[in-house]
Amino acid sequence: MFDLSGRHTASAADRGMTILEVLIATMLLGVVAVIIFTAFAIGLRAAALAGSMNTATGLAEEALATLTAAPCGSSFRDTIPEEVGGDRLIRYRREVSVHRASGKNLWELSATVTWTQERQQRSVTLSTLRHISAACEFVGK
Repeated sequence: MFDLSGRHTASAADRGMTILEVLIATMLLGVVAVIIFTAFAIGLRAAALAGSMNTATGLAEEALATLTAAPCGSSFRDTIPEEVGGDRLIRYRREVSVHRASGKNLWELSATVTWTQERQQRSVTLSTLRHISAACEFVGK
């Protein structure tokens, strides 16, 4: 735009951005980026924990399935190794317990899997009740 004397005058739309506006926009962009990356990191940690819990639950289920394999409870005496085989599963430890519950011929089976993740001790415990028929005692199993 030109004024009456022929000099060029800038309107508000022609002026552009000041350094302060650029600094504020850059700061806002940085804050939003930090929030997004933090949320992403939290999501990755949650996914890793969920994967570890899934593995531990599978190992506990496997131990309970081994214990309940025999119909008359003879598998209760089977030893289930505390350490889990395989390089990928080396950090997991299993503990199995079997004891009589309050009812007649009722047994409580429990499997606990522990592991360390992010410097914290974590564990998953699965328990079930198993009824052993009186017929099993009759046949001596």
